[in-house]
Amino acid sequence: MIFRFPLKDVTIKVTKQKKSVDFPQYSDNWNQITQNEFALDVEGVARYYACNGNYIEVYPYEGFNQQALELYMNGSVYGAILHQRKIIPLHGSCFIYGGKGIMVCGESGVGKSSLTAAFCLEGSEFLTDDVTPIVINNSKPYILTLSDRIKLWDDSIEQLNLSKEGLLKIDLENEKFYFPVESEKPDFFLLNQIFVLEIHDKTAVEFQQIKGAEKVTIIRNQIYRMEYLQGMPENESVFFEYLVNISNHVTITLVKRPAKIPIQQLMLLLKKYIA
Repeated sequence: MIFRFPLKDVTIKVTKQKKSVDFPQYSDNWNQITQNEFALDVEGVARYYACNGNYIEVYPYEGFNQQALELYMNGSVYGAILHQRKIIPLHGSCFIYGGKGIMVCGESGVGKSSLTAAFCLEGSEFLTDDVTPIVINNSKPYILTLSDRIKLWDDSIEQLNLSKEGLLKIDLENEKFYFPVESEKPDFFLLNQIFVLEIHDKTAVEFQQIKGAEKVTIIRNQIYRMEYLQGMPENESVFFEYLVNISNHVTITLVKRPAKIPIQQLMLLLKKYIA
């Protein structure tokens, strides 16, 4: 069984035995976590085990679907590997616009991927989708550019005048697809600006630049799988230092948008704001 995974230096094995985490520091109905071990159980899909930032075991359940298996592998398990490596993952999508590294953050369904796709379809260089690893070099934050496709709902595909023909569904239960994006991106790119999307009940888009200590708080809220930190106490202090570095070098703007605003209209407003 061959898996698609962003990090090439991780060993992935299919096993016939379930592996658990002994004495987890955090656990819930899905996860068991310590500083260097992680287990995830997804009913009907697979049991995953990851350790030391470089090793994954997969125990597929009978009747599993390959797409669903890879969805969790490239989401929750990928996030756990990044946490184990003390690489801070943010829940955002990134592209280059006007020579700047732009990240769009926010909760699932807020429009991160569709907005990124809209920019890239107009010539922006694609960098990441959904999970964005950030590394600090000389006290500056850089995007680790490991993505090669964007996840789009069918209504976003329609708005962007794309065709679903030939696109791979992310799983069998949802009308969401992988949209491949060709890019000659560098391995790292400086992060310059973060937009945090929120949906509100007003009819206009509102922009609010975040300043001071609030920048650290709002970025911390964008950490991918932040609950993992409850089982990884060493990461709190390390990530706090990273968050301070990011806040010192990045412009952060809260964008409150109506639920029904067209993707292209929101993109034009962001372009105007960036300019």
